[in-house]
Amino acid sequence: MVEKLSRHIALWLIKSGILENDDIDLYIYAIQYLLLIINPTIIFTAYCIATHNITIGLIEVFSFLLIRKYCGGYHCQSSTACLIFSAIILIGIAWLSSLIKPSLHMFSVLVIADIELIIKGPIISVNHSVSDFEKIYYHKCLIGILSVLNIIIIITAAYRFYHITSCISVVIIFCFILHLACMTRKNRKLYY
Repeated sequence: MVEKLSRHIALWLIKSGILENDDIDLYIYAIQYLLLIINPTIIFTAYCIATHNITIGLIEVFSFLLIRKYCGGYHCQSSTACLIFSAIILIGIAWLSSLIKPSLHMFSVLVIADIELIIKGPIISVNHSVSDFEKIYYHKCLIGILSVLNIIIIITAAYRFYHITSCISVVIIFCFILHLACMTRKNRKLYY
């Protein structure tokens, strides 16, 4: 679905004279990537507006994209599945963070998630080439991001901003779950 739409948009842009016909595959890939970022974001933004959680939505998207960039994790095999899965994950995180209140159980799972993400991160797909230097850089960034987010969690819990505390905690836990998905027998050869 997304691949076909990207191809149609690229061909239309070439016919319109906006793009040159020299590297259509690159244009299709770029448009597809753009659609995969924009569509879940639009769907999630509509959800946040409908539920009056725009601030929490911004915090969630920012922290999720930041952590996912540097920790890696499961990637869908098709772009259509990625689009649907991304929207479901973002809405699921927002919904769960509105239900879950900070507790010892949540903080226990958060500590486990932090430890796993720091030890195993970043998990890079075999389809994505990354040098050893980049892996070290990603790992350092991940440690820094998790440190800052955990400090924010502690501060927001201390000042009783529990919705923000839950939101960031659930984001970290979901990234941990996406890491675990890479460790299954079926996916292991794609990521290690």
